[in-house]
Amino acid sequence: MHAKIALLRERGAVDVLDRLTTRRIAEQSGRRLGLRPGISLPEHYPDGLRALYEISDCPTFGDLDFHPANNFRPRQPIDAFGEIARPGDFIEIGRAGAEYILLDLDTGSASIYDYLYFRHNMDSGFVISCDSIPEFIDTVALGARYPDIHGPRKTWSTRWWRTDPWYKYLREVGMVPRLRPRS
Repeated sequence: MHAKIALLRERGAVDVLDRLTTRRIAEQSGRRLGLRPGISLPEHYPDGLRALYEISDCPTFGDLDFHPANNFRPRQPIDAFGEIARPGDFIEIGRAGAEYILLDLDTGSASIYDYLYFRHNMDSGFVISCDSIPEFIDTVALGARYPDIHGPRKTWSTRWWRTDPWYKYLREVGMVPRLRPRS
């Protein structure tokens, strides 16, 4: 996580993404990359979240938009019947479009949770789950799992991530391997 974010800063990625993002995408989605100066979070937050915010306060990575710390709020994942989907002490730390980025304060695990998960024929609203914030940043925000943030790729009629400036940039700088053409 530290090395990848340092590389983005070194390459001037914020300015590059601003130039690559079309006006239409910017109007729909806002800024594609935001790396504000870091801050210190209180000790009661898990180490991974504190480490991320020390690097960058409320960062944005494509469609992943982390909240300022004063906007973290309790958010319990529920299933289609309104029952608690997974016990834990969850807070919402950001959004992935209409989906929530949830942090389990008990375990430090980070997830994207979609309350409308049934639209993707999923058994659970946990679209993506990682054991920690650093894993989430490395594999999802700055990695190959980014196209799954809005539900499984197979459920999309178009491959939206192929035209997403953030995902294209990740491929360009080698954080996501380029797909080989089929023979």
